[in-house]
Amino acid sequence: MYNSITAAAYLVKDPESRTTSTGKKVVNLRVGISSSNVKDKCYVDVQYWDKQAEIAEKYLSKGREFIVQGELSMSSWEKDGKNFSRYFIKGKDLQFLSSKKKESDDSTDSTASAKGEKVGEEVPF
Repeated sequence: MYNSITAAAYLVKDPESRTTSTGKKVVNLRVGISSSNVKDKCYVDVQYWDKQAEIAEKYLSKGREFIVQGELSMSSWEKDGKNFSRYFIKGKDLQFLSSKKKESDDSTDSTASAKGEKVGEEVPF
């Protein structure tokens, strides 16, 4: 079975980055994906690793629009005797749609893209 997601998204808050104990860079994003109907807003977490994480950290900020390509992943954990799980997009590719934030009325301007390599290990936010 093939697992692939491509979506136009915008950041609802600034990226959160960290470096793992093995020295790999990880960036976690909270993005909005919505149609023109305000009632249909959808929010999802996106996780980028290594080179894509560096690019996301450097160029993405709240309100920035971009295209995320990746695969749907799930992580599970136990805390205080309760089981938790969450779905997120494990990002592989990243393409900027504009150099302005979502509030801007500028036309889209494809400024850069980052092709994915190896994504890395999965960790919860």
